[in-house]
This record gives sequence, structure tokens and C-alpha cells, in this order.
Amino acid sequence: MTWEVIVVYVMLLLTVVLFVTDRVRTDIVGVLIIVVLGALGILKPKDLLLGFSNEALVTIAAMFVLSAALMRSGMVRALGAKLADFSRGSPMRFMVMALCAVCFMSAFINNTPVVVVFIPAVLTVCARLGASPSKFLMPISFASMLGGSCTLIGTSSNILIASYAAEIGFGVGMFEFTGVGIVIVLVGMAYLLLFSWRLLPNHTTIASTLSADEAKEYITQVGIGLDSDLIGKNLADTPLASAGIKVAELIRGDRVQRLEAEMLLHEGDILLIRGELNKILELDRQHSISIAPDLQDDGSEVKRVEMTLFELMVAPESPLIGQSCRELGLRQRFDVSVFALQRRGRHHQREIADLELRMGDILLVRGTSDALESLRRKNEFILLEGVHDEVVEPHKAPLALGTILMVVLLAATGLAPISVLALGGAAFLVLSGVLTARDAYSSIDWSVLVLIAGMIALGTAMDRTGALEIAAGQLYTATGGWGPHVTLWVFYFMAAALSLLILNKPAAVLCAPLGIELATKLGCHPEPFIMAVAFAASTAMATPMGYQTNLLVYGPGGYNYRDFVFFGLPLNILVGIIACLLIPLVWPLT
Repeated sequence: MTWEVIVVYVMLLLTVVLFVTDRVRTDIVGVLIIVVLGALGILKPKDLLLGFSNEALVTIAAMFVLSAALMRSGMVRALGAKLADFSRGSPMRFMVMALCAVCFMSAFINNTPVVVVFIPAVLTVCARLGASPSKFLMPISFASMLGGSCTLIGTSSNILIASYAAEIGFGVGMFEFTGVGIVIVLVGMAYLLLFSWRLLPNHTTIASTLSADEAKEYITQVGIGLDSDLIGKNLADTPLASAGIKVAELIRGDRVQRLEAEMLLHEGDILLIRGELNKILELDRQHSISIAPDLQDDGSEVKRVEMTLFELMVAPESPLIGQSCRELGLRQRFDVSVFALQRRGRHHQREIADLELRMGDILLVRGTSDALESLRRKNEFILLEGVHDEVVEPHKAPLALGTILMVVLLAATGLAPISVLALGGAAFLVLSGVLTARDAYSSIDWSVLVLIAGMIALGTAMDRTGALEIAAGQLYTATGGWGPHVTLWVFYFMAAALSLLILNKPAAVLCAPLGIELATKLGCHPEPFIMAVAFAASTAMATPMGYQTNLLVYGPGGYNYRDFVFFGLPLNILVGIIACLLIPLVWPLT
């Protein structure tokens, strides 16, 4: 084993660790891979940058633009609002309609914006019906994955897989995945409808528990001081209730505690309370509590005027990712102040001013109705306060929808490569005025493209140094005696496990060439192994980091890591069994 192989394996291990620990942004990981491989001379510059000229990368970028055009027309948002109306008071009816709509749309446009639009719709329906958002949001995310697995453009991992398949002469058409995908969709949808009510928890977010009238009260945080006579008393015995003050949240350390009437108050506890101003101030004077200053960018006090409490989620392509709350200047830009930040079920109340924002972070803020309207018009945040009434440029919806349909139909005929068609469709949308050039560029998640380019460089290094052949040889030695069918099963679940640990796109880039090499050693057709990677990568449900849409619903659903494992792992295994049974029937091993 050469030093180059050792370096590549160490880099692979470190890459997985960085993804799992989430210490470094994924796109920065991609850049570091390219830099290290180049600095050590393992790859030449032209090989290092192959990923940026990859056909799949162009297709993925163009699909971001096509999806953005449909989203900004307001068509999908309007559909979400209509589904809320059609539910007619039935949570199950809304669940069925929402899952079917998300599943179908995700087969043809990017999963992420579909889920982004449906999150406020779900919160609106849940508030109206008194249902828990956690019963709906994870199934919505999973439905988008199931739908995306059915077509070439349904998920970016399928596009990546198709580029590797093309290198060995296996042409993957628009509906190559559909036969197996439909069976997976039917079984998966049945699982979601049957078990979401039984297995998913009843979680609610702070803002979603407040009605529009209730939220327009004075809301602040109070700390239980050393000399407070409230220490040792339970919530039911405190003068809070008799004063008409309601406790929305109790924070102890960095954890949000479950509110119970018998819960004893401790020194240092922080209560998020709401009520009339004079009663809050009286509470401050009589019981030695401290009214916490708002966590503002400039450290100044907030004027005590009538405010609205609401939640903002950091959008996937937000330019604010990587900036701290202090750097954002929300107070100056929108006249809102930050109360708290929730990241993957963990509540951050202290020192949030210097925390760098990540996709899916939820900021609990308060501001005036004017500030709320200003935030509506920005694409930096997703407002988690219900479906917006306005529809953005609906007259552009037919042209946006027609362009996507034309790309799909032409791709299905094989008249031109999907990369050319998608890029042409994106250019047409800009030329026709559906999107401006600025809108088109801003709709592309450049961090995803940089990450993919970095992972392609790592995959190329594994191939050029012989690390790929060694890995395939070890896997062949471990499973070769069991026959190709058993090897396919082992390989599928290995790819699925890797997709759960890191994002699905890096897993697809790493596993696709490994599957081709393994098939060569087995003397089998490579197509089944390529498709195994495709379905394993596109249905990574059992962890939050396995798929971007899981990260999006993590905060709004109030989930923790165990919720994804408990509800997603059985479905992951079920999908894997179906895929491994059907793949050899559609794409024979020999």
C-alpha cells in the first residue's frame, strides 16, 4: 500500500468525521479536499478540477433554476394553501393530500423548495386543527425523498449516478428509476400513513402554540435570581398564574424543559413569559427576578411596545449562512430582536449573538407587524407563521410549468442530454423574464456544487491511486463467496449506512465507482450496483443529516435525533429490502 493510498484513506475518514460532527461547513470540506490533494501532488490540477466541469454539476445547477422559477410563480405555495382548505377539518385528509402532492412534485423539481413551501402550510393546518406539526413534517420530508427516487431529475444524487453510468455506456433515461421507484413509493406511503400517528411524538414549537391575538402581548425572558422567593416553588404555586402571566418556556442550562405544574424552580432558571406589561414589571419588583435584555446585535434595550412573537428558519440558499446573529444586524435592518436560537432540537439562549447560522436554524424573534411584512419579502429566511396570502407573480406560472414539462418530455425521448435540456430551459426562463439573471444565480445552492466537486476529486484520487480497487477487493473477499445477489444486498446497505452518516450526494459520489469496480471483480453487470447506490442515496431517512429536507423539518417539528432513527430506520430497511429484491429483476446481475 503506497503513501498516496494511505493519505486518501485518511482523508476519506476525516471527511466522514467532519460530516458527522458538523464542525465545518460541507462546502469548505469540499474545498479542503481539493487543496490537500493538489498540495500533496496526488492529483494534477486538471484532474482536481474535473468536478467543476462534470455534466451532472451543470444539470443540478440548472435544475435549481427551473425549480426556483416554479416556486417564485407562487404555484406550489397556492397548492399548499388549497390543500389546507380542502382538508375540511380532517388531519388525515390533509396528510393524504399533502403526501401525494409532495411526492408527485418532488419527482420533477428539487425536493428542498417543495418541503420549504409545505412547512408553513403544515403549521397553519396544525394550528387550525389543534394537531401536532411533528406528526406531519417528517412524513412530508420522507415523501419528497420517495417521489424524488422515481425519476432522473427527482434528486441530485440520481443525476450524479447517471453521470457515472454514462462512463460505462449505461444510458440512464428520465424514467429509468420509475418501475422500482413506484413500488417503493406505494409501500413507503402506506408506512407513512399507517404509522406516523403511532410512532411520531407530539411536539410543538413556541410560536405555533400562540394564536394571533395571544402573540400580541408583552413577551420577555426573566431569570430567577439568587434571592428570589420563587426558588423551590413549583410553577403552580407561583404568583405567575394569578397575575395572568403565562410561561411559554423554561430553560435550564442549555436545555428546554418540559413544562409541568409540579416542576420546582431553581436559581438561574430562565422563563419565557408573556402577559401585561404592568404585571410583568410588578413581578420584577416583588420577587427578585431579572428581566433579561434582548439578545440584540447592538446590545441596546428594546422599547416595550406591542410586539409579535414569530419564528424564522434559515433558508437553504440563504446568504446569511455562516454569519453570526451579531453580524446580521436584524435590529437595524428589520427592527426585530432575537430571543433565542434552536439548532437541531437544542435551544441556545446564551451567547447566541456570536453563533454562526446554519441551514435549518430557527430564530425566535419579536417585532412589529411592519417588520413581519418586511421579512415576508426576503428569501433569507422562511417565516414559520403560516401560509402567506400573497401569490408571487402567478401570471408566470404557466410558462415556468411549461418549461419544466418540455424539459421532462424531451429528456424522456432522448433527443438531447438532460444537461443540455435543463441548461436550455434555465436560459429560456431568464430570457422570457420569468426570472431575472440575478434571481437565477441566487437560486443555485453553490455550496452543494462545491461539495460535489470536492467529493468527485476525492473519488478520482481513490481511482488513480488504487485505493478504490483495494476497497473493492476487500469487499469482494468478504462477500464474494456468497454470490452476487448477497453481495448486492451487503453493498446496498453499506451505501445506505454511508448516506445516513453523511449527505446523500457525497455518498453517491463515493459509492458509485466502488459499485462499478466491485461488479467487475464479481464478473457481473455493473447496472444493478449503480442502481443500488441510487436508491440507497435517495432514501436516507433514518438520520437528520442523511438528507437536506430532514434538516429542514428538524427544528419546526421539534424533533430530536432519536425521532428520526425510531421512525425512519424501519422505513429505510423496508425500502432496502424492496430495492434489493426488485433491482436484479429489472437490471439482471448476469
